[in-house]
Amino acid sequence: MVESFGGGVFQSVKQICNNLPRDLFKVYLVYSFRRETPRDWERHFKEDVVKIYLPMTREISPLNDLRALWGLLKLIKMYDPDIVHLHSSKAGFLGRLACFLARKRAVFYSPRGFSFLMRDVSSFKRALFFHLEKLASLFGGTILACSPGEFEESLKLTDRALLLNNAIDLREIDDVSPHRFEDSDKVRVAISGRVAYARAPWLFRRIAQSLSSPKVEFLWIGGGELEEELKGSPVKVLGWLDRREALSYLKGIDIYLQTSLWEGMPLSVLEAMACGKPVVATNVVGNRDVVVHGETGFIGRDEEELIAFLRELIDKPELRLSMGLRGRKRVEEFYSLDVLIRDLTSIYLKGVSG
Repeated sequence: MVESFGGGVFQSVKQICNNLPRDLFKVYLVYSFRRETPRDWERHFKEDVVKIYLPMTREISPLNDLRALWGLLKLIKMYDPDIVHLHSSKAGFLGRLACFLARKRAVFYSPRGFSFLMRDVSSFKRALFFHLEKLASLFGGTILACSPGEFEESLKLTDRALLLNNAIDLREIDDVSPHRFEDSDKVRVAISGRVAYARAPWLFRRIAQSLSSPKVEFLWIGGGELEEELKGSPVKVLGWLDRREALSYLKGIDIYLQTSLWEGMPLSVLEAMACGKPVVATNVVGNRDVVVHGETGFIGRDEEELIAFLRELIDKPELRLSMGLRGRKRVEEFYSLDVLIRDLTSIYLKGVSG
């Protein structure tokens, strides 16, 4: 079940639904729509995934949330699932409450970035979100944290938590050819994803203004509501592309820059590493969990450090290559889809038998 049906959450849910072993599981997807939900979302899922639409809203809305809860209870009664896996905060709260009322035991919740870590809301709202998560943990279920940092945050809520790292499908990435840029001599620095507050486009812009030159180009692979922040800057916004084209651009760049203010574990960073790119990232949960400082890239504590690390990589092509190779190896070892499905299958089966 998922409410935040877009971006990295969409990719993660897709991976699970499509790759769970069919000799063990029949898969049902309960979803709602977000603005960033792909228009052709259905073609991303296998035909045997049973797709069930249930309206849910991101914002706290007592009336809409009660309707969604009632709808969930009816679905649980109708399909009587053995395992329920909830993705993102709203689905996690309503789903755990519904499963508690329906007396379901094998319930799992993947926050994919706790709402109380968001920086675009007031301290009051962050405190409210924390206490709502704390309340929901009383309904039961096991939190499946997507990064070590998120796992540490989970333990502030409950001792029923496990680490299940985010993962990517290496076969999907390896099947795409790098984009061929007209000027192949430039060093290209890019970020991938929505141009939104969480990614701090103003920080990306300032860094680009500091380092842009005839030999360096900055790209934003994606689009979003804060594109105005990048207008008149050296950043070239590519807009929304289909997945293969976005991955092609990612494979064609030289350095990946992640300026996010908070994360769960960013799939875009894992994808960049899988493409053999060194990563420079802000020092937040998720980023610092996957990027090994000084080996696969750099973690910057502030804008000055981010600029200094980028300048070093721009000037040293051999360092870019060596860090990129180590990043690819790290993804293969810890963050591949095969590892995730193996571990998740084991967790599900233990949940049913226990």
